[in-house]
Amino acid sequence: MNIILIEDEGIALRKLRKMILEIAPETVVLAELESVLDANNWFIQNMNASIDLIFSDIQLSDGLSFEIFETLKIQLPIIFTTAYNEYALRAFKLNGVDYLLKPLQRDELVKALNKFKQTKHSYSNDQLMQLQQLIQQFKHTVRTSPTFISYIKEQMIPIQAESVAYFYTINQLVYAVTEQRELIMNEKLEEIEKQLPCELFFRANRQFIIQKKYVKNAEFYFNNRLIVHLTLPPPEKIVISREKATSFKEWLIGK
Repeated sequence: MNIILIEDEGIALRKLRKMILEIAPETVVLAELESVLDANNWFIQNMNASIDLIFSDIQLSDGLSFEIFETLKIQLPIIFTTAYNEYALRAFKLNGVDYLLKPLQRDELVKALNKFKQTKHSYSNDQLMQLQQLIQQFKHTVRTSPTFISYIKEQMIPIQAESVAYFYTINQLVYAVTEQRELIMNEKLEEIEKQLPCELFFRANRQFIIQKKYVKNAEFYFNNRLIVHLTLPPPEKIVISREKATSFKEWLIGK
């Protein structure tokens, strides 16, 4: 069995690979991909690769993995690994494609692999079309914005994500900036990102996550990059890389 692993968290990737190889030692991992960009490039360069199954996280560092499968029209069985709520994925489970909820459990992985082996010969284009339709529905469903907690001395202060103009990190500390104040967060920026609705928030670069309604404008910068200006000025320039410029524009107009 030849498989592809798409996962941007190193620990989660190593755990998944180890569990798969323990359960199915004959498995060959053809590639381990960390982003939408990496995956797109790999599949384009390896169009004739013999692939049996794809394991993919849903939210990657530069977007949703759905973008990979939609853009390239990949017609292969996919098992998604995700931290999304189980109830939000119930509809997908009815269409022959399975999901592993994080943290990954060995018995669930065994069930998913068994299901794949039993159904792979009957995996039809009709099922793939149904999956594409469900993906579209899922992408346009805005997730509830989470509430974070900031600790100041002996106080716990709730922060609703929708009130945050941007999150940023500096000197190994992470801050949430609202119209009223700036608060120190306990989570890392990567942990915060995974909880945020991607319709509202965008990971601009390693230092900033920005909210759409606080984007004032964006100007072109050298080497095809962008500088984003917010209605609440950040402590330094927010630069969007050339690679992320297109996804930023699509996010901004709601594609």
